[in-house]
Amino acid sequence: MGLKKCDKCEEMVDEAKAFCPGCGSAFVEEEQRQDVSSFERLDNTVQLGNTMYNQMLSDMGLNIDKAPEKPEKRIEVIAPIATAPTAKAAPRRTDAPAKRSNTIWIVLAVVVLLVLLPVAAASMIFLVRDLMSRF
Repeated sequence: MGLKKCDKCEEMVDEAKAFCPGCGSAFVEEEQRQDVSSFERLDNTVQLGNTMYNQMLSDMGLNIDKAPEKPEKRIEVIAPIATAPTAKAAPRRTDAPAKRSNTIWIVLAVVVLLVLLPVAAASMIFLVRDLMSRF
């Protein structure tokens, strides 16, 4: 690909580009639309200008020109709830759930070993038997 020179800033630009990256001038003429778009042909279309939009908002009781008023800050102090003194309970053991979950894993591992060990042993026996029959 070749390079071409921009007419405005005289920078060398790839000829595949439509605009100069230096100054932004267009290398290709833009086509102007000659026909009316389907949006513009619609009779029921209302194009609101900025003042009409503000008028419509003010009719609804809204106004974007002025900032909303900030509500007054209220600070309420809430007293803590009084609780009746209770008898001191015995301290809870926190390690009990951990022991229970460890026990579950141990039981699960033993069950898996009891199920898989005979299957693995039988497959080893058949494998050795098959290898011995080939020789």
